[in-house]
Amino acid sequence: MHARRRLACVAWAVVLAAAPAAAAAQEVEELEAGGIPVVLKRIEANEVIAVQLFLRGGAALLTPENAGIDRFLLSAALRGTEKYPKDVFHARLAATGTAIGATTAHDYSVFAMQTVVESWDEGWDLWTQALFHPTLPPQEVELVREQLLNAVRQRRDDPDEYVRLISDSLFYAGHPYAVDPLGTERGLEAVTRDALRDWHARRLVKDDLLLVVVGNVERSDLEARVAAAFGGLPERTEPAAPLPAAEPGAAAVAVVQRTLPTNYVRGYFAAPALDREEDYAALTVAMEILQHRLFEEVRTKRNLSYSVASVLSTRRSNYGLLYVTAVEPDTTLRVMLAEVRRLQDETVDDGTLEQAASVFVTEYYSALQSNASQAAMLGQFEVVGGGWEEAEDFVDEVRAVTPEEVQRVMRAYVHDLHFAVLGDPAKVDRALFTSM
Repeated sequence: MHARRRLACVAWAVVLAAAPAAAAAQEVEELEAGGIPVVLKRIEANEVIAVQLFLRGGAALLTPENAGIDRFLLSAALRGTEKYPKDVFHARLAATGTAIGATTAHDYSVFAMQTVVESWDEGWDLWTQALFHPTLPPQEVELVREQLLNAVRQRRDDPDEYVRLISDSLFYAGHPYAVDPLGTERGLEAVTRDALRDWHARRLVKDDLLLVVVGNVERSDLEARVAAAFGGLPERTEPAAPLPAAEPGAAAVAVVQRTLPTNYVRGYFAAPALDREEDYAALTVAMEILQHRLFEEVRTKRNLSYSVASVLSTRRSNYGLLYVTAVEPDTTLRVMLAEVRRLQDETVDDGTLEQAASVFVTEYYSALQSNASQAAMLGQFEVVGGGWEEAEDFVDEVRAVTPEEVQRVMRAYVHDLHFAVLGDPAKVDRALFTSM
């Protein structure tokens, strides 16, 4: 992690690149078509149309035996459809300036399309063909499997990715999130073509879908398209299992030895989810203040690390994060924990608070300069954050945070940290790493 991961650009980065969106966009509309909820934001100032279908469920639907199957299916769906063989499919994408892609996260997967108004008809056709009628040719399935397996294996060669996997395993042990939605070698090797077909039928049920469209699209046109494409889908026959809260327990540390120039450290703590607006907004500001202080104390003043961060994630069962790479992790962590305790013990002044809120709001809006990123943000809030309407309210909540609320959430949440360390075990003081 070479740059800070922020709310408006982390979870929202599920999308494809897009042209700048209108500064003054029309109001968001919520509708239902074909039995599924649709969120439409009309933007007339550019010709880009961003379409994102959220498939709810994520890791909660997976088991160690099929880890990665969502990602596998959505990747393989782009290898040919009943109407378009693979080569024709990709030729039409190129000819129309249409891009189709997918991403998988812990709480949902997204099947996304981006096109321009001139190619709207054909872009929609290509997207719906891939979504509803993939042929999953055996040879292409095996090619996709090998690509995904290679990507999974390469994560252990990337220290940042590897320490992230260790962190998730430690913090979410016994929780559905312990199953990696991006896949494991075991899961990807076990998935058969028949299993992909069965999974396709299971995932395309009305209750689990949310469609978000941002661009110059008429409501009546979209309603007709969605009704025709999605109207015949089945409804779920049984209710979805609720996602339990993570219960990581007392502070812990897991150290994996690896000879590296520096040590990679990630510390998780249980955090409020996005739908707990008041606490989430306050902790967002607190992490912004902490980030600034960590940069000053760890990097600028003491030159202990080039990369240090405090982060708040966006999962339904959520975590906050302290992160650093350091040659001397014990020395560095002492400084970081001292800054955490300072925020817990002292009330910040109004100027510090206003600056932190302003920085966050600027970054938040800067990350929403494309139609696709706006679609991702609306979908994220609808699926995880209590409703798409909260997306704009969230900025007001951040601006309304008080110094007392910052201190309260720091005390309430930033404790019992679970640290994962990749590097030299001899440089890890376990008592220090489990002291908060």
